[in-house]
Amino acid sequence: MTNARRFSPIFVATVTPASIATGTAKNGNDYAKMQGATVQQDGKADKTMTVMAFGDQHAEVADHLIEGQPVDLAVQYDGGSLKVIGLPRAKAA
Repeated sequence: MTNARRFSPIFVATVTPASIATGTAKNGNDYAKMQGATVQQDGKADKTMTVMAFGDQHAEVADHLIEGQPVDLAVQYDGGSLKVIGLPRAKAA
């Protein structure tokens, strides 16, 4: 058995934070933890889960995170929560 992480694709989801807790990690990077966030993805049932943003990704999206306000984010599964990758990018032609 290997300890290698399984590939987790990046996708765009609409995240509506119920609450936003911010802090600074031991390594000095800022983070945001959004417990109970509603996550909507096209063609899938809404989910309530924890969404987290760390470091540079947090800096990119921090001004867009407002409790109760939906925001489109590029995310990926990280265990039982979602990790923010950043703002969605335009698709290449």
